Parts: sequence; structure tokens; C-alpha cells
Amino acid sequence: MNQILSTEVPNAEKKKKHKRTSSGPADVKSVLKVFSIVLLIFAFFMIGTGSYAIYQNSQETQTAHSNPTITVEKIENDTVVFLKVVSEVNINEITYQWNDEQETTISGNGRKYIEERIDIPTGSNILNIHVTDVNGGENTYSDTYELESNINLEALENGNIKITYQGEVQISYMTYRWDDEDEQTININSTSIEQEIEARKGTHTLTVVVVDVNNKTETKVQEIKGVSKPTIDIGLNGDNTRYVISLSDETGLQEVVVTMNEDENQKFGQKLSGTEFQFEMPINEGSDNKMEVVVTNAEGVQETRRVQFPK
Repeated sequence: MNQILSTEVPNAEKKKKHKRTSSGPADVKSVLKVFSIVLLIFAFFMIGTGSYAIYQNSQETQTAHSNPTITVEKIENDTVVFLKVVSEVNINEITYQWNDEQETTISGNGRKYIEERIDIPTGSNILNIHVTDVNGGENTYSDTYELESNINLEALENGNIKITYQGEVQISYMTYRWDDEDEQTININSTSIEQEIEARKGTHTLTVVVVDVNNKTETKVQEIKGVSKPTIDIGLNGDNTRYVISLSDETGLQEVVVTMNEDENQKFGQKLSGTEFQFEMPINEGSDNKMEVVVTNAEGVQETRRVQFPK
């Protein structure tokens, strides 16, 4: 009986040992399964991240390539600029303007390449260009261009402005305007211009445009300080024995010169000051009683009046 007990106990212990060792492979499979799932999740993450990066890079490349390209170059003796716009997608529109003047718009009309000739106005002017495509891509350009004008503006002693111009082809007409007022048109039909216009009092901007038979324009914009002519008023005294001469000027009187009967020996001059002056000259019987009055104001502008007392 003791032998039976001693024989069975070891077998029981073996079974216990066998049960403990048999659980090892199951644990390894669980670990491998979990590790595989982790690797799969990591792989999906890496694939997703890479795809997003590729997509984002593709979008950035597409956006960068969609912006139109602007090229501007001078041609024809630097009087015209040649505008070229190139785009990978259809151009929506092009707008350009000189300084802050009204914009000119060019429709894309499904084109990817557009050329435009733009006349350069005289003087110093800024050209602004804005281009958009159908995808919302855009580009801008701005630069200053200087062109000397053949239009000359000269202030005369009589207070007028003299406009001169010499062209190579026949000129159809010229226009001028003060500040933002309406244009005045003068027909020319010649290759040259020599025209006087009346100046405005004070400081104003004069814009002159010359248009030839080929519809080519030339423009000059200049600030002009206009001065008024002196005022001369000549009357008679109560008994018609003397001339009464009244002078006035807003800027001030400088000088008056009186010549009687066109005789240099009867020429009288006097320096003046102030804005008003009055004097008298006698009317002599038996004389022609011709009188010329020349007044100069503080700006050097002159005015002349001639009268003759009737015999």
C-alpha cells in the first residue's frame, strides 16, 4: 500500500508540471497577435500620412504653377510697352492703369497667352497691372516709366499759355483741360501746333493731348501758376477835359507807361505799388488826343489799352 501511494504521487506532480508548461505557446501567440495588430495600425498610419503629404505637396505645386506670368518690355523708341501674360490655365482678365487713372480691362476669353501694346504717356508715370486666372490665381506688376514730351507749354507776358508742338505726321486735333473740367478740342490738320489759351488765376493742372491721323496720342500734364492781367479802366471827367485812368491788379501793380499821340517825346512812366492806382491826363484842343496805357503787374504780366477822344 505504501508503494501504491508513493507511485501515484509522482504521476500527479508530473501532470501538474505538464499543465504549467503547456500554457507557454498560447501566450506567445497572443503576443504575436497583438504585435501584428500594432504593426498593421502603424502601417496604416504611415500610409495615410504619406498620402496626405503627397496630396498637400501636389496642391501646393498646382497652386504655384497656376499663377500667371507677366512680362513687360519697351519697344518702338521706348514710347510703347509690350505686355505679355502667360498662364497654365485660362486667363480670366487683365487690368492696367497709369497712375490712379481709369483702368483698362482685357477679357481672357479662354486664352492662356495674351499680348497688348500700351502707349507710354509723357512725363513720369506709374504703370499698374493686375492679372487673374479662372482658378483664382493672380499676379501684379508695377513700375515707373519716364518719357519726354514734344509738347511745350510757355507762360506769356500777356497772361496766356502758349502751346507748341512739332510732329512727324499730320495732327488731327488737340485737347486741353484745366484740372478735372471738360476738355476743349481744337482742330489742327497740320504737323505743328502753335496755340494760345487763356490761363486760370492761381495754381492749376493743365492737361494737353495731341492726336495724329494714326490715332497716336501724346500727353503732357503740367502744373501752371496762372496770373490775371491788370485791369485798365479809362473814362472822362465831368467836363470832358481830362482822361481819368483807373488801374487795379490782384497781385499788385508794378509800373504804368502812357504814350500820347504815338510820340516818344510824350511818353511818361511811373513805378507803382499796391493793387489800385488812379490818375488823369489832359485832353488838348487841336490834338489827336490818342493815348496808349501799358500796365505791368507784380508778376510781370502786361495789359494795354488805346483810346482817342473824338474830335
